[in-house]
Amino acid sequence: MGPALLLLFLSAGCRHALPVPAAPVPVLPEASATPREATVTGFAMGGELRVVLRCVQEQAACLAQGVAARAEVERIEALATDWSERGEIARLDAQGQATVSPEVQALLQASLRVARATRGAFDPTINALWGLYDFDAGREPSAETLAARLPLIDWQGLQLDGDQARLRPGQSVTLGGIAQGYAAAQALALLPGEAMVDLSGDIAVRGAWQVGIQHPRRPRGDALASLTLQDAVLTTSGDYEHFFMVGDRRVHHILDPRTGRPATGATSATVVHPDGAVADALATALLVLGPDPGPVQALGAWALVVTPDGAVHELGDSGAHVRELRLLP
Repeated sequence: MGPALLLLFLSAGCRHALPVPAAPVPVLPEASATPREATVTGFAMGGELRVVLRCVQEQAACLAQGVAARAEVERIEALATDWSERGEIARLDAQGQATVSPEVQALLQASLRVARATRGAFDPTINALWGLYDFDAGREPSAETLAARLPLIDWQGLQLDGDQARLRPGQSVTLGGIAQGYAAAQALALLPGEAMVDLSGDIAVRGAWQVGIQHPRRPRGDALASLTLQDAVLTTSGDYEHFFMVGDRRVHHILDPRTGRPATGATSATVVHPDGAVADALATALLVLGPDPGPVQALGAWALVVTPDGAVHELGDSGAHVRELRLLP
């Protein structure tokens, strides 16, 4: 990540915003402050977390607010995980029905909203494929194994009735494709004034901040584009992290719910939206669909999609949230 005084950021998860131009990444303390900014870092949801505040008050108070934002991300991680047996999602998956809190209910509703808009290209019931791909060993499932699991992937099998959530027998859900953008936005909401939360490249900002988008086929730090992000959330999904090669075929971790195989519609999809959950889920869906303007327009988003032939497609209305977009050579 760039120094605290720069309005440029690098993240190392599967969703990427980068400094433009690329710069060395220093090791940062968990909390630091300058006369103009305070920075709090950490690790959450499987990636790096960075909170930056443009301070308008005493530095100690500014840092304390950054620490509170970090704690909010950690709280949402515990809420949204399906790893903990005590979690609501784990209980829903294990029992097929569960009473859910208003916050989890809202996340499930957002998942269904994006699933509907993308015709199932984003599907929270894709959890049926969990564990079939071994990225450490470079192993993918057989066609027969996938065929047995695919009938369990159907977002319409997830039913919400007030605080009651139900699944069809054998189904399970995950919030893994939506919770990160939501957490970044919720953490930002706790901060005063101009601030930025970067959670593995899901970036929520208040005010204007310059960010870059990783080029999907160049080394880390080489940017495809730079832009000024204003009062919104930016998230990028790509096929260039968590993958292995089988011959000349890239087997990556973002799967097409329709086939169970790695998505092939795009190599990179960046979405900007005021709602972090929508931005997160739609970026995943566009990696499956490619440059489809329908869902982008229906959800009121802006997107930059790179297709396998290297073409860059701008979709939707940037509105007041994307300014000074510049594609880099």
